Formats: sequence, structure tokens, C-alpha cells
Amino acid sequence: MNRVKLTGIVTGIALAAALTTTANAQSYDERDGYYISAFTGLNFQNAATSTPSNGGSAANIGTGINLSPDNGFVLGGSIGYKFSSNSFAGLRIELEASYRENDVVTGQLVSLTGADATTFGGDTSSLAVMANILYDFDDVSDSFIPYIGVGAGLAGVESDVTIERNFTDLFVGPNSFQFGGATRTELVYQGIVGVTIPLSDRFDLFIDGRYYSAPGVDFDLVDNLTATTTFDTKYNNYQVQAGIRLRF
Repeated sequence: MNRVKLTGIVTGIALAAALTTTANAQSYDERDGYYISAFTGLNFQNAATSTPSNGGSAANIGTGINLSPDNGFVLGGSIGYKFSSNSFAGLRIELEASYRENDVVTGQLVSLTGADATTFGGDTSSLAVMANILYDFDDVSDSFIPYIGVGAGLAGVESDVTIERNFTDLFVGPNSFQFGGATRTELVYQGIVGVTIPLSDRFDLFIDGRYYSAPGVDFDLVDNLTATTTFDTKYNNYQVQAGIRLRF
């Protein structure tokens, strides 16, 4: 997906909110019941060093792999319910599905000798299904409602990165590696901070930031001689996104 277009979409949603009057919107704490939402935005995956699971050095690759992902995208949607009773006022629950992807074009092999250049190419991605619990601060304003939330669920986390090495001496060994292997199913969690801007009695704009993490992913490094080493990897992301919520 073209990142310029994606940024334009997010900016367009925000501008639409600024140009939309909320004078006729009903009080937000009265806008209970079911809703659906869709969102898109930017995903920033943290650079991290992956190390061999046995704590040593992988044959012909060094003691670690540093991947430096480019800025990527996230998109998704949810179905949720906002409570109205006094006991649960302000609470929402959601079932969310989301997908994020980042290209990888730069990196570094740690403690490697016998190579003068290493090229990286490919991407990392994650497809998640999560349950979220959120709290709306309804009493702040009917036109500007902050919220916080947490979520947890399962995700398929994938790395599809190719590593190519060019040698400067008579070092013997593989020169091509695939870092990732099969998609990993992992427990994931996220923290959410955002704001809702009511647009009408049925539509809301929301803008939020999220921290999304799969804390313990194991990826395989497979070389062109078919030797395999498992690496411990941290998959941590920050998201900035905007979306539309339709209430029933």
C-alpha cells in the first residue's frame, strides 16, 4: 500500500472531523449499544536484535541479526458494545481484527567476519484477533471524549526477510538466508489512548495511539545449505490511526 496515499486517507478523516459540526449530536453517554468501526493508520515497528535461542552464535551468521523496519501501515475493524447502566457507564467492549506490515530494507549482522556487504529485503507482518476493554471519559465534553483501553488476543506473526552476503576473502559458507519460516501464532497485547469526536447521532470519528506487542516470537534462519537456527525476536509496535465508528 502506498504510504503517501495512506497518510492522505488518515489526514482526510481528521479534516472531515474538523469541518463537521457536532451541535446536534446527542450526549455521548446516551449513545449506548452496538457499533462497528473501521480504521487505518501508520505502524512503527521497533528495531530489535534477534539472537540465537541457545544463547550462542549461529553458524556463519554471527551472534545476532539487527532488522531496521521502515514505517508501515495498519488497518482493521471491530464490533463492539457500549454499556449504559450506572454500574458500567463509560465501559465498552470490542472484538477487533487488525493487520500491520512493515518493509525491511536495512539491517546488520552482529559479530560477523568474512563479509563486506549484506543486503536485506522483505517484510514483517502480523494479523491479530483481539478482545478490547475501553473506558470513555463521558463527562469531559459531548464533542471531545477521551478514552483509554487494553486488549489481548492471538496473532499470526510473520517474517519474510531475505539476507544476502558478499564475501571479501576465502571464507566458506552459505551466502543466502531466509529469516522467518512458518507463521508463528503468538499471544499479543495492546494499550490504547485516544479520543472520540461525535459527528452525528450515529457516526463518530476516533483517533488513537496504540502500543502493540508479541513479546516472545521465535523465527527460523534457514540458509541455502538448508541448515536451520532458531532466533528469539521481539516484535513491538507503535500505531497512530484514525477511524469511523457506526452505532446502531
